[in-house]
Amino acid sequence: MSRRTRLIPSALAALVLVVLALPAAAAKSKGRSGDLITTAPNITSARLRSIALLPVATFDKNFRAENMVASYVGQNFKDTGHRWISAATTRDMIRSLLGDSVLTAVREGVLKSGRTDSLHAPLLCAKLRADAVLCVRVDQWEQAQVLWNQSGKPMTSIRLKAALVDSTGSLLWSVSGGETGEGPLHDPSTNPLSVSSSGLDNLPVTGQGGPPPYEEVLNKLLLRWASQFPRLVASEPAK
Repeated sequence: MSRRTRLIPSALAALVLVVLALPAAAAKSKGRSGDLITTAPNITSARLRSIALLPVATFDKNFRAENMVASYVGQNFKDTGHRWISAATTRDMIRSLLGDSVLTAVREGVLKSGRTDSLHAPLLCAKLRADAVLCVRVDQWEQAQVLWNQSGKPMTSIRLKAALVDSTGSLLWSVSGGETGEGPLHDPSTNPLSVSSSGLDNLPVTGQGGPPPYEEVLNKLLLRWASQFPRLVASEPAK
């Protein structure tokens, strides 16, 4: 048997594997800005009327970041056609109905995998009276300053991961990605406007801008994600 003949079965097997993998791969897409979006094939049949936003999770317990992300998710996702339950209300309800231990376990699950697990999802949806829960995790939240004697642009970088899980524990939609905003270019040759005294150091004040505020970068990211969020009940608004 020739070398070419022996390769034919392998090539056919590889082709079969590619064909079989196509349905799973079709559920994932990559946006123009690099966001990785996964949509369940049966999402159109999931009749979601209400969604509860779970408390946003950060690895370093950055409460300012958590509250800001929760607030901007509420602002940008409010017109998707669903009835939304805010993160603050969700936190209070879980603590009141299920206790702090469950609230902690849900947070740890989101930090570990970016979503609540299939055991907690049915319980949360039942107690919150929601058809699904939206989990959000902050993976990056930082600003880079440029010293007065260095050249470059100050930056603000944010990376998030979000997952929509229904009452059966199934993942309906998820997205991960980030946004970076740049401030104006710092030029060390710029003449300082004044000199500031702080402690033992006298540092020049150049009048050049710093990194963009977190709110600006976050709003841009979530506005983009909201446009990709499935309008599951657009034709049948929630009562």
